[in-house]
Amino acid sequence: MMESYHELLPGGSERRASLETALETVRSLDRKLSELTEQKNELLAQRAALQESMDKVVPFSGLNYDVRRILGFQYIKFRFGRISREYYEKFSAYVYDTIDTILFKCKEDAQYIWIVYFVPEKLEDKIDAIYASMHFERMFLPDEYDGTPTQAGHNLEDQIRELEAKILQVDQDIVAAINSRKDDLIASYQRISTFSTNFDVRKLAACTKHDDHTFYILCGWMTEQDARSFQKEIENDDNTFCIIEDDHANIMSKPPTKMKNPGLFKPFELYVEMYGLPSYNEIDPTILIGLTYSFLFGFMFGDAGQGLCLLIGGFLLYRFKKVRLAGIISCCGVFSTIFGLLFGSVFGFEDLIPAMWLRPSEAMTNLPFIGKLNTVFVVAVGLGMLIILMCMVLNIVNSLRSHDTEKVYFDTNGVAGLVFYFALACTI
Repeated sequence: MMESYHELLPGGSERRASLETALETVRSLDRKLSELTEQKNELLAQRAALQESMDKVVPFSGLNYDVRRILGFQYIKFRFGRISREYYEKFSAYVYDTIDTILFKCKEDAQYIWIVYFVPEKLEDKIDAIYASMHFERMFLPDEYDGTPTQAGHNLEDQIRELEAKILQVDQDIVAAINSRKDDLIASYQRISTFSTNFDVRKLAACTKHDDHTFYILCGWMTEQDARSFQKEIENDDNTFCIIEDDHANIMSKPPTKMKNPGLFKPFELYVEMYGLPSYNEIDPTILIGLTYSFLFGFMFGDAGQGLCLLIGGFLLYRFKKVRLAGIISCCGVFSTIFGLLFGSVFGFEDLIPAMWLRPSEAMTNLPFIGKLNTVFVVAVGLGMLIILMCMVLNIVNSLRSHDTEKVYFDTNGVAGLVFYFALACTI
């Protein structure tokens, strides 16, 4: 891990990068990019301020009068703002001609009308109260512009364009700075990334020292195959040792569970994970769940047409989107199609193809003491009883593996429960 690092860069050139060189490359480029980023942020702030001012000025572009001169009035007071169209029409029809004010309409849209009104200084409180009763929303214009609002708007547009050109130039400078050090940066990244990975591993290790040497001890679990491969990989490395614990009584922690199932049953691991992974020494029930779930689904939802739709749609979603539930649906579609052919059902129609086994709606079975019951119902109950018996057997096997004698014989799902339930099933 601590040797010189070699990297084959694009174009075929080989580049060495020591840790010190990598750090200096990153730091120098970071300083350059920080300066450019700070410069860009200042330009963005200036553009935002100008845009805010422009948003205030543009609605009054219809006022053909110098804004600075309006702001300098002494005996006439002015108010910039907007009023809803509904109240503007009422104000114009019933109020405007009865009060001492001059109103100038600047801009309008479907909801609001932007206006400027002027009142004598002595009457401003009274007139302001009347406008306020009409829900007038006052707005304040910046006082650093000369000319009309239209001229001020054009001036602001020019300034914003200049700032956007400067921002674009800074972005180009950032790209150029990165491209100029691209090869060095790639080599530095790979070098620092290696050290970062090593550090992340060491955070999980116990650290001890002997003389001037530091040792890192990592304890964990690997599959037997991976452990053998790892030992073979480090057999020529004098600084790395791997010890496999053979005494199971000396193991202090509980082994993790890693499920390994055929690809067809991989999606059904979703259901196992929902209820909790089995312990290390227990049987993985994924295959059993996959078979029983798919079989019962097809038995209860036997339809060749809809089964094919589930099969194809689920397969495509699982193949391209990796949706595990879609894989489960696809497996269920297989059994649904099979039972659909056995029941002679296609998209709910039972007269298109002959039934290879029986018609669920017509098939009846005579049972002692009970009478006639639907055959599909009887078979479903029988399958349910069989699954319960299988689960009891699996529980006994798991108990034997964990050396829990009490659970093997006296648990409700142990030998006692199995004998009782099996005798009851046979009696029925």
